[in-house]
Amino acid sequence: MIQTNYVDLLSNFPDLICEIDDLEKICYVNSYHKHRLGYEQDEVLGRSVDDFFHPDDRNELRTKISYLQKPGSETKGIWRIAHKNGNFLTFECRSKLSADSNGKKRIVVIARDITEDLESDFKLHSKSNPKIQVTSNLHYQSFFELKMSQFEFSQLKFAFDEHAVISITNKNGDISYANDRFCEISKYSREELIGNNHRLLNSRFHSSDFFKRMYNMIQNGFVWNGEIRNRAKDGSIYWVNATIVPLRSIDGNINRFVALHTLITRTIESEEKVRQLLREKELLLQEVHHRIKNNLFSVFSLLKMQASFSSDSHLKEQFDEAAGRLRSMMALYDRLYRSESPNEIDLKEYIPNLVRQILSTYTKNIKFDFLLDVSIIVKPEIANSLGIILNELICNSVKHSFLHKEDGQIRIQMQKEDQQILFLYSDDGEPLPDSYSIENIDQGFGIKLMNLLVQQLKGKVNVNPGESVQFNLQFPN
Repeated sequence: MIQTNYVDLLSNFPDLICEIDDLEKICYVNSYHKHRLGYEQDEVLGRSVDDFFHPDDRNELRTKISYLQKPGSETKGIWRIAHKNGNFLTFECRSKLSADSNGKKRIVVIARDITEDLESDFKLHSKSNPKIQVTSNLHYQSFFELKMSQFEFSQLKFAFDEHAVISITNKNGDISYANDRFCEISKYSREELIGNNHRLLNSRFHSSDFFKRMYNMIQNGFVWNGEIRNRAKDGSIYWVNATIVPLRSIDGNINRFVALHTLITRTIESEEKVRQLLREKELLLQEVHHRIKNNLFSVFSLLKMQASFSSDSHLKEQFDEAAGRLRSMMALYDRLYRSESPNEIDLKEYIPNLVRQILSTYTKNIKFDFLLDVSIIVKPEIANSLGIILNELICNSVKHSFLHKEDGQIRIQMQKEDQQILFLYSDDGEPLPDSYSIENIDQGFGIKLMNLLVQQLKGKVNVNPGESVQFNLQFPN
């Protein structure tokens, strides 16, 4: 008696219901098949479902059925099912996999006829688009494509809802739709949000001009994008990256706004932590810089002081030369600290500044020409070696080339060819002695130091004894 009641219930159910066995044969149908599709029960039972589906839909049907692997798994789709008279009706179908008492797979299908709904939707769509012409084939093709587009849109909406905080407002800014993510993030229920304004979430962080500019853009049909700091119902703060898009009605007037928000609270908090760490690092670097600079200057001052108190002229000269080398390193260090790119030194700026500092320590009137048309960028270690070499060259020019002169001129010329840097130093003083050689191990410490630095630069140097000072250096960058 109970079983008969269930059969009667399913027979009067306003949708098509059928059961498919593990061989994908139809093993049960309700009476809907007869009064809607024209088939007698014996014309349906035992046949494959493929026999009743439109040929163009069968591949997708097979794909959907393949998704049903575990009991309880479900799938849905929109397909065309054949009437006995040869016409096709469009059904929205839902299928669920189960198992009978023997453990065999059964697929229960519930299908709703949406043919008339399709026709109504298409007529409405065709009114808004005069280019569409209704033909007898539209019932089987255009209506179906339109409904499939709607179904695909529903899937896209589901994806957006899973990721984004979405709301829709009317032209006055009152919320007419809020998805679950909106309720979850804002801590407000949907009933509290619908009919309310986004001002409900105002954290007082942004100025009124900020929101005026936003509303002015969207009310004039422009898309607005920006970051907004909101306050949830419990007082907590959250940040979103918002995109607000104006929507137009069929007459072209803006009547709604849809807002897509991506939660970026963690990103904002991380950026703030990074900014705080950078501020702390900057303060630490300033402190370290001042300490190193003061210590270097203290050593430089001690060397100069020792030189001034020394009665031995040779010893005094050694102290002065040591102070000069330290001065070159101090200039490089100061340049590195002030640079936005501490791993890059521009020789066009570094060389002239260093030469002026070196010359300022001498009483002689020495002029300086620097020829370099374009910037040459090198690493700090190259600039440091070149700076010490330059200090030794100027020191030698003052001590030897300009020994009997109060005036003099030095010239530095640089250029870059391929991956090689050419450095030419010259002065207009006394010529070099015939015995002068940078490779001569019997020469003083300054020449030995220059020779060592040239080797470190992997460079080649050319010095012509018996002529005025011309120091030609070539090294890779």
